[in-house]
Amino acid sequence: MINVLDGVRVLCFGMGAASPLATAILGDFGAEVIKIEPLSGDWARKTPGLGLREFNRNKKSVAIDIKKARGVELMKQLIKDSDVLVESFRPGVMSRLGLGYKAVKDVNSQIVYCSVSAYGQTGPWKDKPGVDGIIQAASGIMSVLGDEEENKEPIKVPFPIADMTAGLLAAQGLLLALIAKEKYGIGQYIDVSLLESALVIQKSLITRYLTSRKLPKKTGSAAPYSSPNEAYRTKDGYVMLAAYHPKRWKSLCCEVLGNPALETDPRFHSEKARLENKKELKAIIELVLKERTTDEWLRIFEDNDLLYSPVNNYHDVVQMEQVKARNAVETLTLQDGSTMGTVTIAPRLSETPGKIVSPYPERAGQHTREVLFSFGFAEEEIRNLEDEEVIKCN
Repeated sequence: MINVLDGVRVLCFGMGAASPLATAILGDFGAEVIKIEPLSGDWARKTPGLGLREFNRNKKSVAIDIKKARGVELMKQLIKDSDVLVESFRPGVMSRLGLGYKAVKDVNSQIVYCSVSAYGQTGPWKDKPGVDGIIQAASGIMSVLGDEEENKEPIKVPFPIADMTAGLLAAQGLLLALIAKEKYGIGQYIDVSLLESALVIQKSLITRYLTSRKLPKKTGSAAPYSSPNEAYRTKDGYVMLAAYHPKRWKSLCCEVLGNPALETDPRFHSEKARLENKKELKAIIELVLKERTTDEWLRIFEDNDLLYSPVNNYHDVVQMEQVKARNAVETLTLQDGSTMGTVTIAPRLSETPGKIVSPYPERAGQHTREVLFSFGFAEEEIRNLEDEEVIKCN
């Protein structure tokens, strides 16, 4: 198997989700990713949940005290022979340590250096701390979630959507910068912010607001641009249904609901009319759907070429025949013999596919000795660094 990023060496100071995800993606496709941890380990090692395992696959752990001058000197030796450096400290922290972009560029002019922060490296908010939930609030995400009529408290997406998007954008930026390095022999600096990442995934709604100056309403499961296109109640649950295309709208009215007159009803005869009278239309559709179970309706929708899905929970998802057929979830065996289920690598490349080679480094400094050897350090040098508590070999 060809590893498209074979030979690319990445130093990752990232903690949390965004920068670890970005570097994990590089590792999936063959890059050597070295996770730089403090001697006490990444704080994720001390927190509940699976964050460390999820975002630190295909990495080696090296524990270095970069608050010590000797630790900074050691890092610069590693930087000389590396291609990428990714960090997620607050703006200015790496510069104060002597490892900012300017200092690193003096050591390696072709380094690709990526900083991931809450609000970016410039602007009046650059020094503010922020985590995913704070960014969801600041970026407007929480203002559009939920149902307008129920008037509930603000709703947060229950997974780190801003972090994950920032990680994907950082990976994109790193790959583009590596192409530029290969083509033009240049390194460069990449500035990724969680805030702007959260804006990017809301581009359609924000663009609509900038055009109309009308704030989007909370629409629950309904699409704001078409109808019928939302979750409808059945006899025993819910089903997501989209039948706004003219052909499918006709099929829904005539074949599925058995109400041909609905197709040309003035309240619903056009997309615009259906959006304006969405609540009335939903009530009419649900009156019929409540007569049968979700499974019964799924078969009927399939027979009539409608777009549909049951509203699955995660148990349902992992049992889907499509998920199983494509091995979209896989089981990893950890070093202690236990197993962990996870989502497999995407996208799927035909000639240079990604692969999870190692789940995650179980101990901070687990690969310190191995990595330093690969950089040309002698055993005596490594022992001295360990005695001085500059590094930890575990």
